[in-house]
Amino acid sequence: MVKHCSYGTCKSDSRYPEKLMGAKFIPFPKPKSDLEKCFRWISCCRRPHAQLNVDKITKHTYVCSKHFISLDGPSDEYPDPCDAQTGELHRARRKIIYLSQQSKSDDLNSKTSSTSTDDSPYSQAMECCLTTQTTSNPVIDSSCQTEEEYESPNISRQNFVFSSMDVLSWVAQVRKLEEENDRLRQEIRQRGKVSDAACQTERDTIFTAEEVSKSKIKNLFEFYTGLSYSRFLMLLVFLFPSCENPIIYEDKRKETHIDKFPLSQQLFMYLCRLRNALNVKDLAFRFNIKVQTVSTVINGVAKYMYLRLGSLSYWPHRNTIIGIMPESYKHDFPNCLAILDCTELKTEKPSSLKQQSQCYSDYKSSNTLKALVVCDPRGSILFVSDLFSGSISDNDIIEQCGFYDYLKHLKEMEFIANNDALMADKGFLIEKELALLDLQLNIPPLASSARPFSESDVNLTRKIATHRIHIERAINQIKCFKLLKRKIPVSMFNCINAHWFVAAMLTNFQDTLVKF
Repeated sequence: MVKHCSYGTCKSDSRYPEKLMGAKFIPFPKPKSDLEKCFRWISCCRRPHAQLNVDKITKHTYVCSKHFISLDGPSDEYPDPCDAQTGELHRARRKIIYLSQQSKSDDLNSKTSSTSTDDSPYSQAMECCLTTQTTSNPVIDSSCQTEEEYESPNISRQNFVFSSMDVLSWVAQVRKLEEENDRLRQEIRQRGKVSDAACQTERDTIFTAEEVSKSKIKNLFEFYTGLSYSRFLMLLVFLFPSCENPIIYEDKRKETHIDKFPLSQQLFMYLCRLRNALNVKDLAFRFNIKVQTVSTVINGVAKYMYLRLGSLSYWPHRNTIIGIMPESYKHDFPNCLAILDCTELKTEKPSSLKQQSQCYSDYKSSNTLKALVVCDPRGSILFVSDLFSGSISDNDIIEQCGFYDYLKHLKEMEFIANNDALMADKGFLIEKELALLDLQLNIPPLASSARPFSESDVNLTRKIATHRIHIERAINQIKCFKLLKRKIPVSMFNCINAHWFVAAMLTNFQDTLVKF
């Protein structure tokens, strides 16, 4: 069997005796018989762990005697090889073997009783030391090794016998250092420097709506929520006017600790989730709450805001809309009160084939959810429908979302009048339905092979395209809430309508797209 040296970078090999120069191979200590010595040799060899470890030690693992103080191999004084990195040699460690002597035990016990007259730690240490020494008599042995020798001013390097006074001295020094350590810690707390309690308080309160609003980073609060801090406070007062936690959770008994979570923090956390699609675990760490609590709060606040914001009317009187129209828009379409369009949100592919076919959009070539969005000439949201499966057409979604009934209600309230108009893309073939309500539809002219575009048709198409861009910008403003911009997971289908509607309505708390 070929023998190799396992020491450092040594390349000693039994096949090349001329390279050994009289050295011989020493078997490596086996882990089963002497685990401590095996570890010491592994440490001295300084090989990578993957090459030399306890699991790699076999009966064929050797170290050549060139790495010991003598070419004959280990000795009683130096049983280990020298360190492959530093070249240091370590002497054998002297250990104390105790032999029972009952007579000395009785004598020392009598000294203990006469010496220990109080309960001080020093007398207790003395008693402990003497009691230990009563059972045995130390005899020096050098059968094991350590990397350093015990050192004490009262201990001889020849016998290493510890006296009781040495132990007392060490106990006194340790007690003195502990007292000094306590005193320094107390001073640090009083000066307000490093304090565990202070660090924990800072950790608990650093990520709050108030702290973020005070940040020196420009528009940091708007980055997290999509709103300015003042408008966030306005929204908070509208949602929770009584400053009490409403019953917005399905089973509040299991989440009683939510009562201790401030309403402002609940709303702030939900807006962070909606605006930046922050992960639930990320929010749990930032707000220092449980992951389950984060999910409960987000779903509860979303549904509550869906109901509260959905109870408002967002369509102002026609005179108000006409009064705030941009001049160019008013010049081209003076009686056109709103612009409408449909948009789609991409989703993950459902596992059901039926759901896949329902959600598949030919326009996007993927699974989507589709909704109708209506805005005024300045880009403010007037109406949004619920989300439908992506296979539905634009005309069907207008009919099924109840938009015609809504227009009829607005006419009854005199918010719109006869001959008022809506603007849409040429894919919306709803002119007949609007005519039944005495309303008009402004869409680009439809091209045909029988009649080419006239100059007036081209001009009308350009004008509509110029002003229809506002609905595209409004939809993009909604999708800036990144929870809607990513692929919607199937697990969110039960609450995606609430997130969609809230995001659309929150854009009305932002600056208008078209300025005066």
